[in-house]
Parts: sequence; structure tokens; C-alpha cells
Amino acid sequence: MPMQTKFRERLRALYASAPRDEYFDAVRAAISDYYLEDPSNPYRQSGRSSGAGRWIETRGCIAQAVHRDGDFLDVGCANGLLLECLIAWTAARGIAIRPHGIDFVPQLVELARQRLAPYCGSFEVANAFYWTPSRRFDFVRTNLEYVQRGDWPEFLARQYSAVADGGRLIVCHYRNQDDAPVEVASILRRLGFAVVGQAQAPGTSVVWCERGD
Repeated sequence: MPMQTKFRERLRALYASAPRDEYFDAVRAAISDYYLEDPSNPYRQSGRSSGAGRWIETRGCIAQAVHRDGDFLDVGCANGLLLECLIAWTAARGIAIRPHGIDFVPQLVELARQRLAPYCGSFEVANAFYWTPSRRFDFVRTNLEYVQRGDWPEFLARQYSAVADGGRLIVCHYRNQDDAPVEVASILRRLGFAVVGQAQAPGTSVVWCERGD
């Protein structure tokens, strides 16, 4: 069984049955083992092992949610590769974003600080489910699979609290080809979020909501 498949199977089993804090502890350990196994592979350190082409295919669509300059918080920033790419992808459209990130694996946060050294003070070690932001951001990107399904409402409310007025919460979901699709937009609408856009790529769903307070 390929290493990435083993990793995903391990997380899938935890997702289904573990108590919340046991789930977080086990996921932190699994991510540390998998992401940090190959120091030479920045894609692996950000959750993908299939190289630049697949990375661009599955992550490039996130840039569609960014419509203006602003502060961009990546929740679960890993080694900072996504933020580095988003800076370039949005700059190609004349948009400037300032990167910020949190992750609950300290070694990954240190890699993000090294990768984006001019912004090293904008990265923090934190579990996003319990984290209380000290400020708001124009864009907050997160993933549904960071928490178990029953925690989606509370988790998304916490992420939304970090979004500035007029800003956007960007919710992603990544899945294997054999996983059932998750209707992210429908979930967000049921929870009362104002969905204003969405994008798709193979194995990736991206939906963004606007805060109109």
C-alpha cells in the first residue's frame, strides 16, 4: 500500500471513532510522521507527495476566492508552501496578500517561518479548534477535515470569528478518489453562512463565504 494511502487510512479510522482530544493528538502524530519524513520534498511537507503538477491542479483553485488585497490567514499552514504559492498566484492578478498561518505541529510552523522569513512573526503554533484569534483577517482559509464531522458547526463558527467585516472565510475539503463527495456549500448554507463562490478540482472542493456584519 503506498505511503500516502496508509496515511489517509490511518486518519480515516481516527476520524470515525476517536474522542476529540485523542483524535487531535493522534492526527498531530500522524501528520508529523508523514509530512516530515522527507525533508527534501516541500509538497510532502504540505500534505501532498505527487509533485508540482498535482499541487497546482488541486491548490490553484483556492486563489479564485481572493478578490482584493488583504491579510490572509492559512489555518493548518503546514510548511507555508500554500501561502507562498498564493502570494504568487494572486500577484499575477494584481492582488497583494500578507501571509499569516497557524498549525499545531511546531516543526511545520518553523518551516513556514523559514520559507516566509519576512513574515516569520505572523506564524503561530496553535490548535485551530481551541485557538482564539487576537485580531481579524481579510481571508481565513481552513479545511473541514481538520475536525470530526460532529464538530463542524463549532469549528466553522470559530474560524468565522477571525474574519474581518467584508472579508471571506474560505472552506476547503480534500478527499481521495474513493471517498464520497462532501457538499461543502450545502453544509455552509445550512449553518447560516453567506456562500458567494466556489471552485472545484479533482479531489478538492473550495467554497467561500462573505462576512457582511
